[in-house]
Amino acid sequence: MSKGCIVGLASVGMFVLFFVIMATMAISNHNVAVGLETAIKAKQLDNHSEMDNMTKKICQVAQVSSKQMESLKDIFASHAQARTTGGDNQVMTWIKESIPNIDTKTFDNLQNIIVSSRDSWTMRQKELVDLSREHEKLLNMFPSGVILSMLGHKSIPIVIVTSTKTEKAFESGKDDDVKLF
Repeated sequence: MSKGCIVGLASVGMFVLFFVIMATMAISNHNVAVGLETAIKAKQLDNHSEMDNMTKKICQVAQVSSKQMESLKDIFASHAQARTTGGDNQVMTWIKESIPNIDTKTFDNLQNIIVSSRDSWTMRQKELVDLSREHEKLLNMFPSGVILSMLGHKSIPIVIVTSTKTEKAFESGKDDDVKLF
């Protein structure tokens, strides 16, 4: 074999090796990007479901509380009515009697549901932000960004649910509301 033939075969081998490495890198980057894109889309859809669940859970427990309050109001009204129909001092007699105890367990339960649901919601949104960050990093780093751009991968906009108050605080740079109630 001549020296020129060996150099030619080595050149072809190097080209094939380079092509195999680039193809493997492109496939790997594509697969990671597809995985992140799928996870981001699924997380956003899952967040819709979770927000709906959280809202319904809080509203339904709050309705139980409203129903309990209506029942207590009826009990107190009928209790007072029964004590005030007899004579002049019946109201004073009613005050001396024991008044039905109010059970605040439902309100405590509602408060726990609200706090835990909001904390869970916050974590879900943070997970979405983390997925988006990883996807953006992959799209913006070299050489993965170049490869993924050639394969047509783009940034995926995510939706973070927040409040008008929070948006105004970030626009102004101030959050002066310290009133709890």
